[in-house]
Amino acid sequence: MAKATILMYHNIAKPPRGVKLRSLYVTPDMFRFQMWYLKKAGYQVVSLDEIADFTQHSPTVSESEKRVALTFDDGFADFYHNAFPILKEYGYPATVYLVSDRIGSINTWDAQELNTEKPLMNWKMINELIQNGIAFGSHTRTHPFLTELSFSQAVEEIAGSKAALENQLGYPVNHFCYPSGNYNDNIVESVKNAGYKTATVTAQGYIHPGDDPFTLKRLFIKYRTYPPQFLYKLHSQYS
Repeated sequence: MAKATILMYHNIAKPPRGVKLRSLYVTPDMFRFQMWYLKKAGYQVVSLDEIADFTQHSPTVSESEKRVALTFDDGFADFYHNAFPILKEYGYPATVYLVSDRIGSINTWDAQELNTEKPLMNWKMINELIQNGIAFGSHTRTHPFLTELSFSQAVEEIAGSKAALENQLGYPVNHFCYPSGNYNDNIVESVKNAGYKTATVTAQGYIHPGDDPFTLKRLFIKYRTYPPQFLYKLHSQYS
């Protein structure tokens, strides 16, 4: 069966001393290898819009064609400094999920838990990236656990972030990412009602034609996703 893959990244940087959850980091050198391998192995790096189309229609290309989309959660400044130059070198599209009320600030939602404050991109960086083909999606307003909120609070996080980002970006924000992979049927319905076209989760797996575009699985690329593990993730038979 034809399939596509969405890769999930967070920080593209060396983990600072004392940080917890080093798994959220991929070093720039390792990221460069991964992008090189995608090219070397003949992968077609596509946008999330193309992934959305893929879920809705059986592809006319052969089942062996390799499609992969690149996503980056939270909008960290190290994306601008470390990931973007490599993506630009290869001409790859990517989608960054922004926490709309924290742009230009830090990771207030988990800084204490992780024992580190991570700078987030500001609008100057974001606007430069827009001019260079990087797309942006929503990661809510403040990065809460959506299922722990009231209905009205969840709607404000989901729809409010979309409106705020569109006001600044000047184009429709079609893609959403559930913070911490936390969602239920009511949250999914709120994302649909807000007008998004896709939403991604943290569950691992490939994408197939006919999959629900509002619960798109991804492959989590971590600090210890060394070359053999990276190749295994790409080529193994996740469901």
